[in-house]
Amino acid sequence: MVGTVIITGGSRGLGKELVSLFLKDGWKVSTFSRSWERDIDFREPFFLGLKADIRFEADVERVITETKKSLGDPTLLILNAGWVSKATSIKDENINNLRNDLEVNVVSSTFMAQEFLRKCDPHAVVHITSDAASTHYPGWGFYGASKSAMDFLMETMKLENQGTKFISIDPGDMYTEMHRIADPDADPAGLKDPAEAAQIVFNRIVAEVKR
Repeated sequence: MVGTVIITGGSRGLGKELVSLFLKDGWKVSTFSRSWERDIDFREPFFLGLKADIRFEADVERVITETKKSLGDPTLLILNAGWVSKATSIKDENINNLRNDLEVNVVSSTFMAQEFLRKCDPHAVVHITSDAASTHYPGWGFYGASKSAMDFLMETMKLENQGTKFISIDPGDMYTEMHRIADPDADPAGLKDPAEAAQIVFNRIVAEVKR
């Protein structure tokens, strides 16, 4: 199956690598991020890149509308955009960082999924999750809670939308800007290259949607 995919947060890291892999496989790809103009420059004929913020419902609606107009009805949504702050114990953490984690990783991603399910041709929704959603790591409590909540919603949407696949995939710890913000002292040697992780995620997605 090859169709149109929307990848949220496709300007850097895992998202950017997934954009490249799906284009090479013949998919039409739509993606967006807040930092679009700074970070990415694709010139493929079946590619749409937009500067948009997943936190703003009007931006999400615009992404859906422009994708349908330029590339046809999306069949696959990959919820890759995420938020993380520097890893800090819950006792010492700023409560606003929990609000940010929940706003981007749960509320905004859920609205994106809602718009996709309502307005597109939904075959599959993929959530890029984390092992922090199910394993308790000191300093990662807020982020892990947000990912766990989104995994819960994915499982509920799976029951409510029998004709659509809902898949949560953990790509593992990667050497990305997001991880460097969360844990600037982490040893890069112990982290995956985003391109390596993207290939694993891509293979899993393609295998799932072809079933």
